[in-house]
Amino acid sequence: MQLIVCGLGGAGSRIADTLAAADERGPRSAVVDTVALDTDQGSLADLDSIPEANRHLYGTFTGSGRGFDGQRNRGREAAAEERTELFRAVDDLATSRGDAFLLCAGLAGGSGVTLLPKLAAKLREVYGVPIYGLGVLPETDHTETDDQQRRVANAGEAIDPLLAATDSLFLFDNALWTKTAESAAEPDVQERLNETVATRLTALFEAGEADQSGQVAESVVDASEIINTLDGGGVVTIGYATQEIERPTESRFGLGLFSKEVDIDETAAIKAIETTVRRAVNGKLTVDVDRGAVKRGLLVTGGPPEWLNRRAIADARSWLAQETGSVEIRGGDIPTPDTDEILALVVLAGVGDCQRLAELRAAAENK
Repeated sequence: MQLIVCGLGGAGSRIADTLAAADERGPRSAVVDTVALDTDQGSLADLDSIPEANRHLYGTFTGSGRGFDGQRNRGREAAAEERTELFRAVDDLATSRGDAFLLCAGLAGGSGVTLLPKLAAKLREVYGVPIYGLGVLPETDHTETDDQQRRVANAGEAIDPLLAATDSLFLFDNALWTKTAESAAEPDVQERLNETVATRLTALFEAGEADQSGQVAESVVDASEIINTLDGGGVVTIGYATQEIERPTESRFGLGLFSKEVDIDETAAIKAIETTVRRAVNGKLTVDVDRGAVKRGLLVTGGPPEWLNRRAIADARSWLAQETGSVEIRGGDIPTPDTDEILALVVLAGVGDCQRLAELRAAAENK
C-alpha cells in the first residue's frame, strides 16, 4: 500500500522522518512521499530523511519559529490562519500515486495535534482516499508537574477530534513503552520509540508490495485488504513479534560447500508460526485495548517461503478470531527468502474506546 506520510508538529515530524528512513532501508517500499509541517524551526532542521524542500515552518507570527510549547490555542489559531498554505505543501507532493494519507502527530503538543483535523478536512474535500492518523500518547510522569498535567490534558482533549477526523487512528502509548526512570524526551529513548512505531507500520503497509527477489505471496495483503480492515473508524493497535529459526541445509559433496535448502519439518514450521503469532497478540501492543472491543483484524506472517505453512497460518487466524470474537479477520503473507526469522504482525482495528483513553479524557475534564 502506497502512503503519503505527513509529519505534523515536532513529534509527528520525527516519526514521519523515521518512517521515511525505514522505508528507504527495506527491500519493499510503501512511502511515496513525505512532508513535515511544524512551528519549530530547530525541530525541522534536525530531520534527516525528509527533503529540506518538504519541510515547512508555520505559525511564525505568533511563535517566532520556536514552537508553542504545548499551547493548543496558539496552535489552533496558527493552523486555521495558514490551512490553505499547509494544504498546498501536501498537495505539491506525489499525491496521485498514494493509496492513502498517514497524518502523524503527538497528542500532548500544541502544533501537530491542532493542525491534524483541519488538514484532514481539507484533504478529504479534494482526495477520495482514506486518511489515517497516527497519534502518540504521552508518558505518565508520577511527579505530576504542571507541565506534565497540561500534556496529559492536551492528549485527552485531542482524542475525539482526531477520531472524528480520520478513517482510523493508530495509537502508540509512550507510557506503555518507556521504562522506569527514563523519559521519552531523551534523544536515545525517543529514537527507540520512533523506531518501534516505524517497524510495525512499515511491516503493515509494505506487506503487499513487491520486493527485489520477485517472490509472490500465496495470500497477498494488498491495499484493499488493509483499507477494508481499517474501514469504519476507531482506534487501531498493532502487535508484532519475530522468532529466529534454523534453516537446514545440505551440501552437494558433504563438505559444506554449495549449500542448498532442503525440506523442513512441517511440525517445526507449524510450531514457529503458532508461537510467533501468539507472542504478537499476547505481548506488548502499541496501545492496550480490550480484545472483545476489536471489530476487525489483520494477520500478516512473514519469513522464508518454505516456512509459511498454510495450515498453521489458517489455524492462527481462527485462533485470533476466537480471541477477539471478530468474524472479520483477514490475513496474508510476506515471503522473504533471505531471512532467518518468522515474523507475525497483528492489526486490531475498529476499537471504540479503551481504558487509557478514558483516563486521558478524565484528566482533560479535571484540568
